[in-house]
Amino acid sequence: MACYLVFGDLHGRILPAFRLAAAYAREHNLKLDGLLQVGDLGYFPDAGRLDRATQRHATHDPLELGAALIASPSDEADRLFATCGVPLPDLWFTAGNHEDFEELAAMESLADPSAPAFPVDAYTRVQCIRDGEVAELPGGLRVGAVWGIDDEAPGARRSAVGRAVLLRRSVTRLSGQRFDVLLSHDGPLDSIVPRSGSQALRGLLQEARPAFAFFGHYGQKGSARPWAGPTRLYHLGGLLLRQHAEPGAVGLLRWQRGAGDFRYLDPAWLRTFARHSWEHR
Repeated sequence: MACYLVFGDLHGRILPAFRLAAAYAREHNLKLDGLLQVGDLGYFPDAGRLDRATQRHATHDPLELGAALIASPSDEADRLFATCGVPLPDLWFTAGNHEDFEELAAMESLADPSAPAFPVDAYTRVQCIRDGEVAELPGGLRVGAVWGIDDEAPGARRSAVGRAVLLRRSVTRLSGQRFDVLLSHDGPLDSIVPRSGSQALRGLLQEARPAFAFFGHYGQKGSARPWAGPTRLYHLGGLLLRQHAEPGAVGLLRWQRGAGDFRYLDPAWLRTFARHSWEHR
């Protein structure tokens, strides 16, 4: 059986996510085959290119700037990868609306154009799945990705521009492929907030019928969401480490022979992963 941790919005907390994965695997005697993340990784390698919201949050929380610690080699990343105590898998993510899309495009241009994902870090541990493509992960899980947030729903945010906006052609391209899991940043229309979300994603799930779909973006505690089809739909909250790892921000996906199970990590265990001590787990 293959096992994957699925993370909500990280907003720069990439090294904490790896450390949490290592601690969970070590303390539960578990081999992880991959880490998945639903966008708003906070991929801003250059602190001079932060978007307005990230800059505002980074003023009070330096964890928002964590992408710089993996985009180029750093003592912090070297130390984490050397001391985690268990083999760490790669992290695969889709792009949200708070990323440096110019830098993502630059990294994508350096990669094999036939590859469905490309590394964005100096350690080649963080892989961005191309918009509208499917990547097969270790363990055989096939993961499709859609970037950005919808700008057409009645209650949609109108501030997203450029590649932060969900592209219908990417949804169309993905609808013709087979995949087990959909990673998107936005959710299907009405999945969290009435009149918000994406009608295009709703149609994609109805047509492609993957086993699971995971999304983030809405900030509240993660929860299973009602869905009429066979897809099991889950919202992931943000892993912000205000005091400790937040309930509903990360869950365990088990996958074997085309079927799987997903459960959010135990809140009691998450409370042991604290902001002031996570580096020592």
